[in-house]
Amino acid sequence: MQQRLSTQMTWLGRKAALSYVLLITLVMIGTGLIALHEGATRFMLPFIIDDSSSYTQQLIEQARAAPSKESLEALSSELALLGRATSLERFTESKIPDQGAYYVTMPQRNQLLLVSHVLLGVFCLVVGGVQFWPQFRKRFMKAHRAFGALYVVTAPVSVVLALIYMAYTPPHNIYAHLIAWFSLWIFGPLSIVAIVMAMRALRARRIHEHQSWMALSFGCLVVAPMLRWNWVLLAWAFPAIDQETLNLVTMGIMLPEVLLIGYGLSLVNRQYQRALVRRKSAPLVPAISRAFFAAMPLWQGLAALAVTVNVAAYVIGDGILSLAPGGLMPQALIDLESSMLGLHGWLGPMFTLANGVALFSGLWLMRHLFNSPAKPAPAAIVATFTSATGLMLLVSLAIGHHIGLKPNQALLSGGTLYTLVGVLLAAFLLFFLGTWRAGQRALMKESLVFLLTLLPFPALLWAVLWVVHWIGLPADYLAAGQGYVLAAGGSLGLFFVAMFYVIYGQATREHG
Repeated sequence: MQQRLSTQMTWLGRKAALSYVLLITLVMIGTGLIALHEGATRFMLPFIIDDSSSYTQQLIEQARAAPSKESLEALSSELALLGRATSLERFTESKIPDQGAYYVTMPQRNQLLLVSHVLLGVFCLVVGGVQFWPQFRKRFMKAHRAFGALYVVTAPVSVVLALIYMAYTPPHNIYAHLIAWFSLWIFGPLSIVAIVMAMRALRARRIHEHQSWMALSFGCLVVAPMLRWNWVLLAWAFPAIDQETLNLVTMGIMLPEVLLIGYGLSLVNRQYQRALVRRKSAPLVPAISRAFFAAMPLWQGLAALAVTVNVAAYVIGDGILSLAPGGLMPQALIDLESSMLGLHGWLGPMFTLANGVALFSGLWLMRHLFNSPAKPAPAAIVATFTSATGLMLLVSLAIGHHIGLKPNQALLSGGTLYTLVGVLLAAFLLFFLGTWRAGQRALMKESLVFLLTLLPFPALLWAVLWVVHWIGLPADYLAAGQGYVLAAGGSLGLFFVAMFYVIYGQATREHG
């Protein structure tokens, strides 16, 4: 009976994995074809129409005066599709059409860079997803290799063109301004690094690492497409939000989203790898592991610092935002967090306690799992860690709910960050418990790493807010909420560490 249930679960897992890859593939193919049409029409206007600026401005005025499918289609087929999925007025009243007017007036050098980036990037979107389809790869290996060879050439060139474009373009001339500019400078170079590392792994016949690096590169390359899809999904969830505020929320959740897309592709491909008991780790991995655990007192000290910040914020103070420098976020958001914690006085101390216990028990559990591979994880420590993490995720969801999930211009993303972290903690905690119960130690370690990267998010939010303050952003960026959203995204920056562990970790080496 148990064997039959295990077989059924394996079958369901593979079907779910295949459905995930097909969904990503179809979505990116559709997005790529739309981008191809945009690149061949809207972005080519300066090269085929003499007075493209006046022509584009006229189309914008017509679309805003009388929003319709036809008027928006004449301006941009992409905006027309987005408008049909949500509302036409959402995009005609936004600043996106003005961005289109900038495209036809910017220097011709920038126009060439942008249109070349778009047209090359289309190929990466169209063929990238299918590369992770195990059945396609197994049956059409020659096509897989040919597509892969073109991908590793076109993707870096497309990214470099985009980076050169951004080097010539001030952030205020990019939609979402500094957040988009900063995000692309992170994900763009990382995608190139991932492709280079993937090719090194391929030459070394480390196929498992090659697949994970390529999954990371693809996740980094879908930032712009996922931005559009998030506009639609969040508009369905919050139809009353204006497009500019909704875009800030989208940028705030982008980092974990695209990295999780890459992680999902890695999980799928593990199921179809040739079963091996153990593959040797990469040469640098043992040295990194020894250095990490030798520095355990440092990590424990940082955990104590995170707990201290939480005590100052949630027990003594009026919330984590009350400890941040002034001017980085709307006063209404600070006041709302403060009043919420005052009204529900138990939330702050409970959050602090759960976070501290989860951090220290998680670090102890990590040291045990990595350094004592023959010994099972002590049930008491597992229970302590999972109980504390479970309590923290519940309190995070409660804080997010009480602050409010409905973003607006006064509150920016509202309680979205707390809610997002709560949902991610719940997902990885269930993953951790499932792998612990099944005795899958490698996946247990992997899910633990993800959980530990999420736990210190309040202290990281506070730290990044101060970094943004020290850098000194222009007042108009701060007024638009750019400083806070940068910090909110940065508070989940340790997710990158988890993804690097996925690539080199035991689960990737041994799963088959």
